[in-house]
Amino acid sequence: MRARLAALARSGPPRRARTLLAATLVLSVGKGTFLATVMVYLLQVAGLSPLAATTGLTMWGTASAAVAVPAGMLIDRGRGRELGAITAVCTAVLVPIAAQTRSPWILMIVLLAAGGFDSAGNVVRRAMLAGVGDDAVTTLAWGRTVSNVGFALGGLLSVWLLSDNSAAGYALAYLLIGGVYVLMAVCFATTPLGPRSRTRATARADEATADDARADAATAGAVRRRPRDLRTGAALAVATTILTVHATLLTTALPLWITRHTSVQVSVLGWLVMLNAVITIAGQIPVSRLAATTERALRCFRGSAVWTAACCVLLGLVSFAPPALQTVVLVAATIALTAGEMFEAAGEWGLSATLAGDGEHGFYQSACVLGEATQSAAGPLLVGGMVTAMPVLGWPALIGIIGVGRLIAGYISPSARIRDTRFAATPRAD
Repeated sequence: MRARLAALARSGPPRRARTLLAATLVLSVGKGTFLATVMVYLLQVAGLSPLAATTGLTMWGTASAAVAVPAGMLIDRGRGRELGAITAVCTAVLVPIAAQTRSPWILMIVLLAAGGFDSAGNVVRRAMLAGVGDDAVTTLAWGRTVSNVGFALGGLLSVWLLSDNSAAGYALAYLLIGGVYVLMAVCFATTPLGPRSRTRATARADEATADDARADAATAGAVRRRPRDLRTGAALAVATTILTVHATLLTTALPLWITRHTSVQVSVLGWLVMLNAVITIAGQIPVSRLAATTERALRCFRGSAVWTAACCVLLGLVSFAPPALQTVVLVAATIALTAGEMFEAAGEWGLSATLAGDGEHGFYQSACVLGEATQSAAGPLLVGGMVTAMPVLGWPALIGIIGVGRLIAGYISPSARIRDTRFAATPRAD
């Protein structure tokens, strides 16, 4: 493992994606600071009630889910750069406004609009990462790793902001975060969306190969491409919604369970979150290499359910363990959760990248973003309520839901095999 990580560090990220990855790092620092402080800001500075503050963040997540698919359609129509630049500029304006108003209704509208624009920009960024490099899965993994580093730095900055906890401090910080989105808008406007330019001879060879592939596909009767694409995209979105429950387990279920059903110090939670971050930063790119093909990506995607379910089993058993062993069980549960997170992410990227043909990255990336946004909006309420109201039966019920997500992911397989066959007949003429 050490030799693999050393080789990875020497190779570095894909050259054509480095500018976009650098902008992603800066964006993640700002976004991480915003997400780590916005709830406290809404409660203690803006003066919103807990219900209103929670509703505002739910509206952010709802808008994120609502715009994902339309954004993907615009990207595949060749409007990705314009969409990314416009949405980033709009978010850059809305985030500072959130620190200048105290009206609950205006704050709700601002959070709703900002969540939608931020989500659309996220789809564009992922589609660019998938299309800008030769290895889309590895490039997306670099994007996730860079984002994790940025979120960790944003968490450190949020400590200073929360300790000050003043209206002036939030206003300055959110203004700087708006500037980060302006930088991202410039990056969107200057980054090509799609494969690198080809020589005229290569283009002619690719065109001839594509003509042969279309003739073979017609002879084989594989003309039902669009309905199968829609079914595959729907299965990917629904399975992603369920299998990304690892995020809700880390941010919602784990704190609730530690405070209510264990005798360990609550400060342990911070160490568990740090353990999760360290493992994902070090291991996400090596794990992503296990998802280089559609078949292997699907295996990672469905296999993540086993690890996440193992985390649920361990969390369900921790309250029955002796106090001296509860911390050990929590560490084991966090490791299982992190493994599920890395395999889910690698499988998600692998499927969205290998299933997509030219001009389809927006469609598949939007399906993934739709699933992630739906989970972030509805997951905390459903999972938190389930494990709180049903401390004994809640965990088996959640494991059953994870199993359903694994089953739904299997419906990606038939279309995946057809696409693998189609692309195997059309090798790149690089």
